[in-house]
Amino acid sequence: MKKILIGAAVAVALNLTACSSMATQSQSAQSYDAIVADATATQAKSIELKNVWQQKKMKLSYVDHYLDLAKKAKEKGDEAAAIKWAKEAQKSAHAQVAQIEKHKGYKAAWEK
Repeated sequence: MKKILIGAAVAVALNLTACSSMATQSQSAQSYDAIVADATATQAKSIELKNVWQQKKMKLSYVDHYLDLAKKAKEKGDEAAAIKWAKEAQKSAHAQVAQIEKHKGYKAAWEK
């Protein structure tokens, strides 16, 4: 009985390890250009929905700021930093759209 449990535990551990490494490879396989294109398209949708995250003193929105940092890193030849900032822009853009779609039917308390 112990051999069966140990064998099952090893099989489960190997399966989970294989699945997690495949997910990591597929995420890192995205190219810089694809990430930037997705972030830009999602940002355009966010602008259309009038939900852009930006503080008053910022010249650029968060997504544009991250894309600018990614572009500067790409120009310097730092591919890892460029992809890091592009993914941050992509994540922020998707969060903006998700936020507005989640709260689509809400109204302010003072509106009738």
